[in-house]
Amino acid sequence: MTDTNGGPLAHVRVLDFTQLLQGPLATQILGDLGADVIKVEKPGGEWMRFWGILASTTDGEMDSFLAFNRNKRSVTADLKDDAVRDRLLALAADVDVVVENFRPGVMDRLGLGYDDVARVNPKIVYASSSGYGQDGPYRDRPGQDLLVQALAGALHLTGRDGDPPTPCGIGFSDEYTGLHLVVGILAALCHRQATGEGQRIAVDLFSCTVAAQQQELTVYLNHGEPMPRAKENVGHVGGTAPFGTYPTADGHLALAMMPCPELGRILGVGWLDEFDTNDRMFAERDVIHRRLAAHFATDTTKSWLALLDAHDVWCAPVQDYAALDDDPQVRHAELLWTVPLGEDGASFRTVGSPFTFSATPVSLRRGVPRAGQHTDEVLGG
Repeated sequence: MTDTNGGPLAHVRVLDFTQLLQGPLATQILGDLGADVIKVEKPGGEWMRFWGILASTTDGEMDSFLAFNRNKRSVTADLKDDAVRDRLLALAADVDVVVENFRPGVMDRLGLGYDDVARVNPKIVYASSSGYGQDGPYRDRPGQDLLVQALAGALHLTGRDGDPPTPCGIGFSDEYTGLHLVVGILAALCHRQATGEGQRIAVDLFSCTVAAQQQELTVYLNHGEPMPRAKENVGHVGGTAPFGTYPTADGHLALAMMPCPELGRILGVGWLDEFDTNDRMFAERDVIHRRLAAHFATDTTKSWLALLDAHDVWCAPVQDYAALDDDPQVRHAELLWTVPLGEDGASFRTVGSPFTFSATPVSLRRGVPRAGQHTDEVLGG
């Protein structure tokens, strides 16, 4: 599925010093959009080549690494070697973007910080991502997804009332921060195009995770009350009934927000008529969920969805990954890609790019490189 056509960022060249998740996700997005991404790794390869969820590997590479590193070239380099540093600075003079996610101060100590690069390339967009920001009391704390979710208050939003603090089931802080890193880079490139000025931008896991709770924190900050988790239902912490997931005779379905009396008429359940205000639907959401769960358990998911869809009720089946792999919309949109790995004919399946452009379509131009696969090509022998 490789394609040599450019994308909307085909004119952009990126020098990528990132590792682990949020930085590589950001540079993969830039690569998917057409940028020439040169990934700089330590000799032997970056940390994520050797660690990942389930210790799962494909053709000798960690699946967690494969997930975030397509559409890149790989260079291995010892950043503590002065000659290597000088060669990288020479390369930086001819790129548009530098991205790094080391702890604050590391790149400066290596002689590859913003000031060092700006001396050879004043128009550089230099993007940094860290755990807690480039300064402040948490500056040197280890920035990791679970730790940041915990510190930012997010663990009290998931699960049922009485459950222990529960993190999101994906690397939410990493991925949300990675998206912000891309937005910041694109904004800085737009500014440079208009003014000719480069600049440094920075995002961090903590700030982005706090920002992700925009709605929930707005409620708390204006009313001073914590967000109460439901006892029965599992859904948004502030959702009113019938919002949530429900067991059926053969699986589960999910319902979004709608007036309870209207749902009652569709289901032929008269008792829902008494919950006719938002206040009642919130205050009694556990009672409503418990009674509706018993009702939905009497028939199959397919039967309930046919009824609900016929009345334009916001609903969906709860799918596992096997069902998702066979989902007609996933297949129609070609959301799952087969990506080359290295140069030996290996490949793996993964999630593709979600972007659609009419004039500059997103494409798979390069697979995931082996460590150092392009060192000679980029830096010379």
